[in-house]
Amino acid sequence: MANKRMLTTRDIVYSGVLAAICAMATSLKIPFGVGAMVHLGTAFLYTVGICFGGVYAGLAGAIGSAFYDLLMGFSPYTAWSFVIKGVAGLIIGFVAKGLWPAPVIRETGHSWMWRAVLGCLLAAAWTLGGYIVAWWQVTGSLAIAFSNIPGSLLTSGVGIVVALLLSPKLRKIVYR
Repeated sequence: MANKRMLTTRDIVYSGVLAAICAMATSLKIPFGVGAMVHLGTAFLYTVGICFGGVYAGLAGAIGSAFYDLLMGFSPYTAWSFVIKGVAGLIIGFVAKGLWPAPVIRETGHSWMWRAVLGCLLAAAWTLGGYIVAWWQVTGSLAIAFSNIPGSLLTSGVGIVVALLLSPKLRKIVYR
């Protein structure tokens, strides 16, 4: 039988801290145009996935995003965010780093960067699809759901750029 890794107390503490930072990062908003806002929670989630792996990113995204929605009055989206952002974190982390954190290995070239980009794009596609369904179910209008697509794509795009800029340095620091 394969040796399976279990969550340790350290994993739980790290996940809790990362979830709290995810909730705070989601509250940091950047204005774009007239009335459009982009938050940095997605950038943080992608960065955690690239640096720490799928389990940490999944837990941080699920708990942090749901906690933000619950505290900020978006309670109809709490369960949706828990699932959507949790799976998005798992996707980016698994593709870019694997399920669990592991020491940074000297990789030739930038192969990790291509995995990170692919993971970010897959997570962004999952998030967009998930939130279209969530917006449709919560508002009862498919037109409103589709009208939110540009904002979601902008948030994911900014998240990808920020994560890809921060991750190379953070990957070296995290595993010293």
